[in-house]
Amino acid sequence: MEKRVLRRLGLTVIAALTLSVSLSAITSPASAAAPSPTIHYAFDGNFNDLGGASTLTPMPTCPTLDGNACNATAEFGNDADGGYWQWTSTAQRGGGFRMLSNQPIGDTYTMTMKFSFDMVGPSWRKIIDFRDRVPDTGFYFINGTIRFYNLGTASSQVYPANTVLDLVAVRQSTGGLAGTFTVYARGADGILTQLISISDPNGQSIPFVNGSNQTLLGFFFDDTATSSEATNGGKVYDIKFWENTALTPQEIEEALVPPATPTGVVITPGNEQITVSWDAVPDATQYTVSVSPGGASCTVSAPATSCVITGLSNGVSYLVSVTAVGPGGTSTASAAKSGTPAPATDPVTPAFTG
Repeated sequence: MEKRVLRRLGLTVIAALTLSVSLSAITSPASAAAPSPTIHYAFDGNFNDLGGASTLTPMPTCPTLDGNACNATAEFGNDADGGYWQWTSTAQRGGGFRMLSNQPIGDTYTMTMKFSFDMVGPSWRKIIDFRDRVPDTGFYFINGTIRFYNLGTASSQVYPANTVLDLVAVRQSTGGLAGTFTVYARGADGILTQLISISDPNGQSIPFVNGSNQTLLGFFFDDTATSSEATNGGKVYDIKFWENTALTPQEIEEALVPPATPTGVVITPGNEQITVSWDAVPDATQYTVSVSPGGASCTVSAPATSCVITGLSNGVSYLVSVTAVGPGGTSTASAAKSGTPAPATDPVTPAFTG
């Protein structure tokens, strides 16, 4: 059932398609190198933008006095799909975070987001808010289907709750506010699926720009035009934006492929610390070393291939793993290796026999 009766906006539907295709079926070239994204959040234990072009601010802790969006719980973690940030919310308007770019993302752009929702229905569950929460404009699940309101129709594909999904949007300006807007998704089968491709004559899919000429987007919370249209929790693994760039399907495929798993991990013990080194991974821009128990970690930017974990206990055996981050996301973790910090042993001084 629709949210409301849609006003006629003069939208021309180029294609309301649900087309599952492999890369070779989309176009003939075998591969295409994707450019580096302008904005990239890998959620490997932090909210750092690897592109340095934006800032991310989580919603406040629940409850809020005004009943606005808030997070009841929030934590970083790691599973078979990579590093993630997980949240739950007890608020009708949901939780999540806001992202503020340093400059406008533009009327031509590409966005990818890897995420899952605990709740994809009933009815509408907002994924991304495009208009600073005033109107309803943005991405939604509607009973498990994907819809950009208020452009076109929902996809025919249904994605159950807790499905880890790569959502992709490509907007190409055609002059003024007008442009074409194409939405893809990729699920566990690894197939890139074109959900919709439509005309946007009035700029509905151009994100909100504030008075400081910055793009503001909201993730996982509802607007003020409605209520109870947010999920109660989920995970986000990766977010990327390419400002002023409309990627081709081949480039999208490349952008969704994470770097290879790091190998050649070597652990060198020290006094209350260990030094971890590994072999360089092609296309990696950053590496994160994780240690358990205790949750210690360190992150370095490529081309560095080592880092030091401090604050450990001598004589305790720790499990160490390394992940690589690249334009396509975060690799799987390297096989865990054990390391035990220990102070250096002083050489034995021979007895004086004079």
